[in-house]
Amino acid sequence: MSVPSLPEQASAAFSATVLRVRPDGPNVVSGDVVVAGATRAASPVTVVLCRCGKSGAKPFCDGSHTKIGFKDPGILPPDAPQDVLSSGPVTITPTANGPFECRGPLTIRGADGGTATSVETWLCRCGHSRSKPFCDGSHESVGFRG
Repeated sequence: MSVPSLPEQASAAFSATVLRVRPDGPNVVSGDVVVAGATRAASPVTVVLCRCGKSGAKPFCDGSHTKIGFKDPGILPPDAPQDVLSSGPVTITPTANGPFECRGPLTIRGADGGTATSVETWLCRCGHSRSKPFCDGSHESVGFRG
């Protein structure tokens, strides 16, 4: 049996765009992903996005979740979306003072292995949603800026 070359292994690792929710930490997105407003890197890429709301490098994580003691187990809610996905790029747009708007076929993996799939997803980036990693509008009541 032949072993695939490094480029083939990397390509297989990113056959879909996957967001991994890290317990007490950021969202790590790997695949064909673009963060609107950021310098475009060649795909596939991995980006680390803040979900505690305190990063000084928003929308990216700078490790502030550790300094502030951000706590969230990273488990998806039971009603997480389960769309049928095709392939294609995912664009993540940090909305002004609000959530991440994700458009494109995205698989979300919780820390416990649970999954959600969606072609349109709104993710919390203020750190206060009661349905993390999804947005519930809490950014408005807490005065999130980002």
